[in-house]
Amino acid sequence: MERKICLDTDFLVNFLTNKKEEVDFVRENEASADFATTYLNLFELYYGAYRSKDSQNKLGIIPPLLSRINVLNLSDESVEKAGEIQAKLRQKGKMIKFRDLLIGTIALVNGYSIKTKNIKHFERIEGLTVSD
Repeated sequence: MERKICLDTDFLVNFLTNKKEEVDFVRENEASADFATTYLNLFELYYGAYRSKDSQNKLGIIPPLLSRINVLNLSDESVEKAGEIQAKLRQKGKMIKFRDLLIGTIALVNGYSIKTKNIKHFERIEGLTVSD
């Protein structure tokens, strides 16, 4: 059965800069996994690239990535779920940043787990499977 894995920005940056752990993970799983990211992660990649001293080079590596993975968008369901989750987190005093909340709920409602180093935020999203 194909695993659905949403790749967070930190993972994608490390993959795009050829970090061994992330490159090995993709190689080991690309035949059996459906990799995706979200438009929010894509925004973060472009933002980082434009801020870089080497922006033209960094911008050039994003399109080939996009040809290999799905990009998940906001939906009525994902923003409603985000509102529900953030309200519950606020009651507990454990709110998370809106970008992480939206990334996580987009993954959740589309049936994806999330691959990230930011475990502490994403694990607060009930029902979302998180791995580093």
